[in-house]
Amino acid sequence: MLGYCEDHGYYRGKVCPLCNEKGKFIMNDYEVRKLSSIMIGILRHFPQQFGVELDRHGWGEIDKIASAISHKVERFHWVRKRHIVAVALTDEKGRYEIREGRIRATYAHTIDVDLSDLPEADVDTLYYPVTEVEKDIVMEQGLFPTDRNKVHLSATIEKAMEAGRVRDENPVILKIDAKKAMEDGVDIRKATEHVYVADKIDAKYISIAEVAEAEKNEGN
Repeated sequence: MLGYCEDHGYYRGKVCPLCNEKGKFIMNDYEVRKLSSIMIGILRHFPQQFGVELDRHGWGEIDKIASAISHKVERFHWVRKRHIVAVALTDEKGRYEIREGRIRATYAHTIDVDLSDLPEADVDTLYYPVTEVEKDIVMEQGLFPTDRNKVHLSATIEKAMEAGRVRDENPVILKIDAKKAMEDGVDIRKATEHVYVADKIDAKYISIAEVAEAEKNEGN
Protein backbone atom coordinates (compact mmCIF):
# COMPACT_ATOMS: atom_id res chain seq x y z
CA MET A 1 0.00 0.00 0.00
CA LEU A 2 1.07 3.57 -0.64
CA GLY A 3 -0.16 6.09 1.90
CA TYR A 4 0.29 9.69 2.99
CA CYS A 5 1.17 10.81 6.50
CA GLU A 6 0.36 14.42 7.41
CA ASP A 7 3.60 14.65 9.39
CA HIS A 8 6.04 12.62 7.30
CA GLY A 9 4.74 12.53 3.74
CA TYR A 10 4.32 9.57 1.42
CA TYR A 11 5.24 6.06 2.53
CA ARG A 12 4.83 2.44 1.47
CA GLY A 13 3.28 -0.07 3.84
CA LYS A 14 0.27 -0.29 6.10
CA VAL A 15 1.47 2.45 8.45
CA CYS A 16 3.94 5.32 8.36
CA PRO A 17 7.35 3.87 9.31
CA LEU A 18 8.28 7.01 11.25
CA CYS A 19 5.26 7.44 13.53
CA ASN A 20 3.59 4.02 13.13
CA GLU A 21 0.29 5.74 12.34
CA LYS A 22 -2.05 4.84 9.51
CA GLY A 23 -2.22 7.69 7.02
CA LYS A 24 -4.41 8.47 4.02
CA PHE A 25 -4.71 5.68 1.45
CA ILE A 26 -3.29 6.61 -1.96
CA MET A 27 -2.83 3.38 -3.97
CA ASN A 28 -2.76 -0.36 -3.45
CA ASP A 29 0.32 -2.45 -4.24
CA TYR A 30 -0.94 -3.55 -7.65
CA GLU A 31 -1.63 0.03 -8.71
CA VAL A 32 1.80 1.14 -7.50
CA ARG A 33 3.56 -1.58 -9.50
CA LYS A 34 1.59 -0.94 -12.67
CA LEU A 35 1.82 2.84 -12.50
CA SER A 36 5.55 2.68 -11.81
CA SER A 37 5.99 0.37 -14.80
CA ILE A 38 4.21 2.88 -17.04
CA MET A 39 6.26 5.77 -15.65
CA ILE A 40 9.50 3.89 -16.24
CA GLY A 41 8.40 3.07 -19.78
CA ILE A 42 7.72 6.72 -20.54
CA LEU A 43 10.87 8.09 -18.91
CA ARG A 44 13.31 5.43 -20.13
CA HIS A 45 12.01 3.89 -23.31
CA PHE A 46 8.95 5.18 -25.20
CA PRO A 47 7.77 8.72 -24.31
CA GLN A 48 6.48 9.15 -27.86
CA GLN A 49 3.88 6.42 -27.35
CA PHE A 50 2.24 8.64 -24.76
CA GLY A 51 2.83 11.91 -26.59
CA VAL A 52 5.25 13.03 -23.88
CA GLU A 53 8.20 15.29 -24.65
CA LEU A 54 11.38 14.89 -22.62
CA ASP A 55 14.24 17.37 -22.80
CA ARG A 56 17.78 16.27 -23.66
CA HIS A 57 18.49 15.40 -20.03
CA GLY A 58 15.41 13.17 -19.81
CA TRP A 59 13.19 15.56 -17.87
CA GLY A 60 9.43 15.69 -18.42
CA GLU A 61 6.64 17.79 -16.93
CA ILE A 62 4.86 15.80 -14.21
CA ASP A 63 1.47 17.37 -14.99
CA LYS A 64 1.75 16.40 -18.65
CA ILE A 65 2.88 12.86 -17.86
CA ALA A 66 -0.02 12.39 -15.43
CA SER A 67 -2.46 13.71 -18.03
CA ALA A 68 -1.01 11.46 -20.73
CA ILE A 69 -1.36 8.36 -18.55
CA SER A 70 -4.90 9.20 -17.46
CA HIS A 71 -6.01 9.62 -21.08
CA LYS A 72 -4.03 6.72 -22.56
CA VAL A 73 -4.60 4.01 -19.91
CA GLU A 74 -8.24 3.52 -18.99
CA ARG A 75 -7.56 1.77 -15.68
CA PHE A 76 -5.54 4.83 -14.60
CA HIS A 77 -8.02 7.50 -15.62
CA TRP A 78 -7.79 8.83 -12.06
CA VAL A 79 -4.04 9.49 -12.10
CA ARG A 80 -2.98 13.01 -11.17
CA LYS A 81 0.32 14.73 -10.42
CA ARG A 82 0.27 13.64 -6.76
CA HIS A 83 0.18 9.96 -7.74
CA ILE A 84 3.27 10.34 -9.94
CA VAL A 85 5.08 12.18 -7.15
CA ALA A 86 4.06 9.60 -4.55
CA VAL A 87 5.39 6.69 -6.59
CA ALA A 88 8.64 8.49 -7.37
CA LEU A 89 9.40 9.64 -3.83
CA THR A 90 8.80 6.20 -2.34
CA ASP A 91 10.59 4.15 -5.00
CA GLU A 92 12.88 1.72 -3.19
CA LYS A 93 15.44 1.69 -5.99
CA GLY A 94 15.68 5.46 -6.24
CA ARG A 95 14.99 5.35 -9.97
CA TYR A 96 13.39 8.79 -10.18
CA GLU A 97 14.47 12.36 -9.65
CA ILE A 98 12.00 15.21 -9.14
CA ARG A 99 12.84 18.87 -9.54
CA GLU A 100 10.65 21.97 -9.99
CA GLY A 101 7.59 20.15 -11.28
CA ARG A 102 9.58 17.83 -13.53
CA ILE A 103 10.59 14.18 -13.26
CA ARG A 104 13.10 11.87 -14.90
CA ALA A 105 14.54 8.39 -14.59
CA THR A 106 18.17 8.52 -13.50
CA TYR A 107 19.42 5.37 -15.25
CA ALA A 108 18.63 2.41 -17.55
CA HIS A 109 17.51 4.47 -20.54
CA THR A 110 17.26 3.02 -24.02
CA ILE A 111 16.36 6.42 -25.49
CA ASP A 112 19.16 8.93 -26.03
CA VAL A 113 19.55 11.21 -22.99
CA ASP A 114 22.36 13.37 -21.67
CA LEU A 115 23.01 12.49 -18.02
CA SER A 116 26.00 14.79 -17.60
CA ASP A 117 24.03 16.87 -15.10
CA LEU A 118 24.00 13.99 -12.60
CA PRO A 119 26.54 14.32 -9.75
CA GLU A 120 30.06 13.08 -10.45
CA ALA A 121 30.97 9.70 -8.94
CA ASP A 122 31.99 10.00 -5.30
CA VAL A 123 33.69 6.61 -4.81
CA ASP A 124 37.10 5.19 -5.71
CA THR A 125 35.92 1.72 -6.75
CA LEU A 126 32.89 0.37 -8.57
CA TYR A 127 31.80 -3.12 -9.65
CA TYR A 128 30.20 -4.87 -12.61
CA PRO A 129 28.84 -8.44 -12.99
CA VAL A 130 29.59 -10.64 -15.99
CA THR A 131 29.24 -14.30 -16.86
CA GLU A 132 32.26 -16.57 -17.04
CA VAL A 133 31.96 -16.49 -20.84
CA GLU A 134 31.91 -12.68 -20.93
CA LYS A 135 34.79 -12.21 -18.50
CA ASP A 136 37.73 -12.59 -20.88
CA ILE A 137 36.09 -10.46 -23.56
CA VAL A 138 35.44 -7.58 -21.16
CA MET A 139 38.89 -7.85 -19.60
CA GLU A 140 40.38 -7.46 -23.08
CA GLN A 141 38.00 -5.00 -24.72
CA GLY A 142 36.46 -3.06 -21.83
CA LEU A 143 32.84 -2.32 -20.96
CA PHE A 144 30.40 -0.86 -23.46
CA PRO A 145 26.60 -0.35 -23.36
CA THR A 146 24.51 -3.28 -24.59
CA ASP A 147 20.74 -3.02 -24.18
CA ARG A 148 20.97 0.43 -22.52
CA ASN A 149 22.64 3.64 -23.60
CA LYS A 150 25.07 3.67 -20.64
CA VAL A 151 27.28 1.21 -18.78
CA HIS A 152 25.71 0.66 -15.36
CA LEU A 153 28.09 0.09 -12.45
CA SER A 154 27.34 -0.94 -8.87
CA ALA A 155 28.57 0.80 -5.73
CA THR A 156 29.29 -2.45 -3.87
CA ILE A 157 30.16 -6.07 -4.60
CA GLU A 158 26.89 -7.10 -2.99
CA LYS A 159 24.83 -4.92 -5.35
CA ALA A 160 26.81 -6.19 -8.33
CA MET A 161 26.13 -9.77 -7.25
CA GLU A 162 22.44 -8.97 -6.92
CA ALA A 163 22.36 -7.48 -10.41
CA GLY A 164 24.41 -10.29 -11.89
CA ARG A 165 22.24 -13.07 -10.50
CA VAL A 166 19.39 -11.90 -12.70
CA ARG A 167 21.29 -13.57 -15.58
CA ASP A 168 23.73 -15.95 -13.92
CA GLU A 169 23.64 -17.92 -10.68
CA ASN A 170 27.36 -17.34 -10.07
CA PRO A 171 28.39 -14.09 -11.77
CA VAL A 172 32.00 -12.98 -11.96
CA ILE A 173 32.39 -9.55 -10.37
CA LEU A 174 34.70 -7.07 -12.03
CA LYS A 175 36.37 -4.28 -10.10
CA ILE A 176 36.51 -0.84 -11.69
CA ASP A 177 39.19 1.66 -10.66
CA ALA A 178 36.81 4.60 -10.82
CA LYS A 179 39.25 7.01 -9.21
CA LYS A 180 41.95 6.40 -11.81
CA ALA A 181 39.44 6.42 -14.65
CA MET A 182 38.05 9.79 -13.60
CA GLU A 183 41.57 11.19 -13.15
CA ASP A 184 42.13 10.20 -16.77
CA GLY A 185 39.01 12.04 -17.88
CA VAL A 186 36.41 9.24 -17.92
CA ASP A 187 33.00 10.70 -17.05
CA ILE A 188 31.27 8.59 -14.37
CA ARG A 189 28.05 9.86 -12.83
CA LYS A 190 26.10 8.91 -9.72
CA ALA A 191 22.55 7.92 -10.69
CA THR A 192 21.42 6.57 -7.31
CA GLU A 193 22.99 5.50 -4.04
CA HIS A 194 23.91 2.18 -5.61
CA VAL A 195 24.05 2.83 -9.38
CA TYR A 196 26.64 4.75 -11.38
CA VAL A 197 26.70 5.31 -15.14
CA ALA A 198 29.38 5.87 -17.77
CA ASP A 199 29.58 5.85 -21.57
CA LYS A 200 32.28 3.17 -21.48
CA ILE A 201 35.05 1.80 -19.28
CA ASP A 202 38.39 0.93 -20.86
CA ALA A 203 39.91 -2.46 -20.03
CA LYS A 204 42.91 -0.90 -18.27
CA TYR A 205 40.65 0.13 -15.37
CA ILE A 206 39.14 -3.34 -14.92
CA SER A 207 40.28 -6.25 -12.74
CA ILE A 208 38.69 -9.28 -11.09
CA ALA A 209 37.17 -8.49 -7.68
CA GLU A 210 37.75 -10.63 -4.61
CA VAL A 211 34.22 -11.67 -3.64
CA ALA A 212 34.88 -14.20 -0.88
CA GLU A 213 34.53 -11.71 1.97
CA ALA A 214 31.42 -10.15 0.45
CA GLU A 215 29.77 -13.56 0.11
CA LYS A 216 30.67 -14.33 3.71
CA ASN A 217 29.04 -11.10 4.89
CA GLU A 218 26.01 -11.78 2.72
CA GLY A 219 25.46 -15.12 4.41
CA ASN A 220 25.53 -13.68 7.94
